[in-house]
Amino acid sequence: MHRWLLLAYPRDYRRARGAEILETVRDVGAAHRRTRVAANLVRHGLRARLGRPASRSVVAWAAVFAMACGLFAASFGTWLAWLGSRPLDHRDLAAVVGQLYPDRQISHLDQDNPPAVFLIYGHPLDKDFLSELLLGDGAEYALAELTASFDQAPAAGLTELRQRLDKAGWERSAPVYTNAYDCVADSPGCDPASIPSDITVYAERDDHILTVELNADGSMGLTLSRATPGTAYPAGLLAFALGTVGGWMVFGWASRRTEGRRPVVQAPVKFLYGVAMLFWTAPILLGVPLMLTHHLNEPHPRWHVPWEWLGQPTLSLPFLLGTVLLLLALGLAALPHRRPAGPTLAGASEPAV
Repeated sequence: MHRWLLLAYPRDYRRARGAEILETVRDVGAAHRRTRVAANLVRHGLRARLGRPASRSVVAWAAVFAMACGLFAASFGTWLAWLGSRPLDHRDLAAVVGQLYPDRQISHLDQDNPPAVFLIYGHPLDKDFLSELLLGDGAEYALAELTASFDQAPAAGLTELRQRLDKAGWERSAPVYTNAYDCVADSPGCDPASIPSDITVYAERDDHILTVELNADGSMGLTLSRATPGTAYPAGLLAFALGTVGGWMVFGWASRRTEGRRPVVQAPVKFLYGVAMLFWTAPILLGVPLMLTHHLNEPHPRWHVPWEWLGQPTLSLPFLLGTVLLLLALGLAALPHRRPAGPTLAGASEPAV
């Protein structure tokens, strides 16, 4: 097993010190737990991948890059899982409406299936909508829904709705009350207590989520959408693990490639990396608190998809610019150069196990 764990070390290091490390592990193996020895091998191997043994900040910068890669990879993995989910069918919405309100005349009912799992302005994302996505309208890229509405809600609206949802086997949430309109506080004629309320009820059954809105004007709307597919969770976790490890490896490769290089190479790489991390992490630092506050302030039958927590695709342009800068930094790191006879990694102090 320990031989496989040596893969945590870069190839040059394994060639120079692999046999010595394994011999040390055999000598101390009887006196230490196998898990502790294995953990130390991996920890020191990952550190060796970064090179620059005298640097402390390199570990922090590598962790930032690896974590960002893991989060974006998790979002991509979850997105792929969503694309494999069962598409919405307008017949399901018709069946739901017919089951809940067979005695009422409906005013609107979607008759077509959504063309994709995620839509932007009602259309699948393609080259015609890339400009909207990149230039501030990324929030319009959202999960497809089917809608229906009644011009007039039943007289016993909320009470009757609860009864019908329970009878149809829907698991419903507590109703959410919101003001139908707002007025400026302390202004003449503004009485918050007199503002009518819109009522929203969320219900879930199988892989469907039903949102029912009882509006203050007497109308009622129903929205049918998909619940989060079960495959999204393992797909996101697996992608996060692969993205984090992959990010650490890529950062380590670039770090070792630029170690000991002339300032004319090192300085641009560091600058490009720093600006790219600003473009990558600023949307995350902005999006996570806002999304967390949003979730805590109102109930959600389905959590927002992971990329929205990272400020995507609303801030997809900074992410794209950061990616371009990182590719430029990797290109500079890949430029050929002559190494000294004794590589830094081989000359580094022996890691403890």
